[in-house]
Amino acid sequence: MLFSMPRYTETIFPVKKVVALSAEMAARIGDYRFAHRLQSENEAIRRLIEAGLKAGAPIPIRQPKPGDDGAGGGRERQRAAIPKAPKAEPERSAQPASSKPLSKEAQLRALRESHT
Repeated sequence: MLFSMPRYTETIFPVKKVVALSAEMAARIGDYRFAHRLQSENEAIRRLIEAGLKAGAPIPIRQPKPGDDGAGGGRERQRAAIPKAPKAEPERSAQPASSKPLSKEAQLRALRESHT
């Protein structure tokens, strides 16, 4: 006889996040869970987040752009906000390139000499 548990995580809570916590914060979440007799740490974390969001100032909600599925968070916006520095042109040697390719060892030696 197979026993299957309902997959509430796929229907009620479809978004999953991994968050790093300090030992003190993890202990405080555990204390909250114990004090409120909650069955899971996840439920305690959800309730604490909800309480914090209700108590805090209103948070502006980003309106999705056409074709935006919401994936990727703010990485694209963060990259766009930082101006890119122009790439420096590599120094060219005045010596003509030899017709024989250099070995890896010779390439590394030449690279080290060029940076000293």
